[in-house]
Amino acid sequence: MKQILFTITCLLALLGCQSKSTITFTKNVYTPQYAKGFDIMGADNTESTIIHVRNPWQGAKDVEMSYFVSRNGEQAPKDFDGVVIPAGAKRIVCMSSSYIAMLDAINQVERVVGVSGIHFITNPYINEHKKTIKDMGAEINYELLVGLNPDLVLLYGIGDAQTTVTDKLKELNIPYMYVAEYLEESPLGKAEWLVAISELTDNQTDGIKVFQAIPERYNKLKQLTANATERPTVMLNTPWNDSWSMPSVKSYAAQLILDAGGEYIYKKNTSHGAEPIGLETAYGLIREADIWLNVGMATTMDELKNMNPKFKDAKAIRQKKVYNNNLRLNPGGGNDYWESGSVHPDIVLRDLIKILHPKLISEELYYYRHLE
Repeated sequence: MKQILFTITCLLALLGCQSKSTITFTKNVYTPQYAKGFDIMGADNTESTIIHVRNPWQGAKDVEMSYFVSRNGEQAPKDFDGVVIPAGAKRIVCMSSSYIAMLDAINQVERVVGVSGIHFITNPYINEHKKTIKDMGAEINYELLVGLNPDLVLLYGIGDAQTTVTDKLKELNIPYMYVAEYLEESPLGKAEWLVAISELTDNQTDGIKVFQAIPERYNKLKQLTANATERPTVMLNTPWNDSWSMPSVKSYAAQLILDAGGEYIYKKNTSHGAEPIGLETAYGLIREADIWLNVGMATTMDELKNMNPKFKDAKAIRQKKVYNNNLRLNPGGGNDYWESGSVHPDIVLRDLIKILHPKLISEELYYYRHLE
């Protein structure tokens, strides 16, 4: 009799570990305030969650991927067709340096065992452990990956071609998740992806606490320019081949300029992505813009002038108001702006306010350099 009761108890426990349907995951465990690319859902009487990731690469439309974060031995619902990731991943491979910065922000960077392009990474922990942390390369070295025995691979979405990567990871039974913070138009939305990362590492409470402090700092800085009467016009980027890529007015870059008390000079692009403009159009814009930012690889004014003879006509060059986001370069050419800047939009904003309204900020520039 005892054996029968024991068997029934085990069966009931097993059934309780498996949700009947994904439809039961209707509890909002975390609904982002700024990010649009993910949310975290839960269900009654279960510790596991489902992370939904939407449109994780440029140009994706109506693409949604689901990741079941399993806890306490709970199994994914019968109708779940996504990726199962055991919570608390301890050995993580990051295919973008920004994911390393997110893990660092929540004090979990020691979980990183593999990266892409290790010589371009600026994070101190990664640089101190180059002998043990493996470089996967731009395309994953699967033999090396298997040897690492990772719990999780954080992928950078580059389009449908990524299917070959995910198919291989499924074949190897290695959990993965796309992280699409680079597509967020809100600076705070980019940073909010660290909450999704914290869900995977099983320290969501800490992740939310870390993130909540970022908008507080950001919005406090934003208020410094709320009543600015003079708003300098800002030009961005340099040409590539025969065109000049200009962000949308809805973009991350344009939002930062606006919040810093500036005016993004190119208003014709109202899409959700960058668009190329003709060189003559761009030359006209640099002749008018008060400030010129993000000028390629240039570290001095002479380097910028040597790129193109027509640059000498730029108003910002004549008035010595050109700034580049490459102050924090490592010896391999890695730029910390694209790494930790993703989780420190408040520091990026502080830099831009310093550039556009120097009297409002006393701190020195952190990510940006003044070209001289």
